[in-house]
Amino acid sequence: MKYLIRTLIAAASLALLASCASTGESTDEDQTQQDATAQQGITAQPGEDAYSYAYGQAPGSYDTYDASGGQAGGRSSRPGQAVAGAGNAVSADRIVYFDFDSAEIRPESRTIIESNARTLAGNRRIVTQLEGHTDERGSREYNIALGERRANGVRQVMIAMGVSPQQIRVVSYGEERPAAGGQDEQSYALNRRVEIVY
Repeated sequence: MKYLIRTLIAAASLALLASCASTGESTDEDQTQQDATAQQGITAQPGEDAYSYAYGQAPGSYDTYDASGGQAGGRSSRPGQAVAGAGNAVSADRIVYFDFDSAEIRPESRTIIESNARTLAGNRRIVTQLEGHTDERGSREYNIALGERRANGVRQVMIAMGVSPQQIRVVSYGEERPAAGGQDEQSYALNRRVEIVY
């Protein structure tokens, strides 16, 4: 009888482990490996495709914002200056600005994209996230789509310059993360951007 109970317990344990493996749930060993990889700064595995996050499903925020729509950490008010977040900063050489209602890359922005593409192509272990943003004009849905088109436009230029698609992730925040809180053309111009984060 003891032998039968031990056999049943062993079989149940194996079945549980097999179900974890088939459903994608991680074991403690898998989690330890993932934590070690994250600490090394590697956020993508070879062969992983670039992708876009669904609205509201992006990973943790890089910046914090106050309820009035401005950024709690304070942002630069002019293009060409560093944009400072809550503990994170995106320098001017990592921001691509766009015209109103456009995803077309400006000629003056190509040097910024090319510089970052050379960095990424030179180090295949770096993974970047292209964060698309818009000003507040237009519906939420339209702005999410426009932010994604902008980020994908930057992505295509980088890929054409030799950056691996696995090194690039795309996310659109639409109008949700303004760089400037005003409702004038200068503020709108600062909000129409793609931030290259790595």
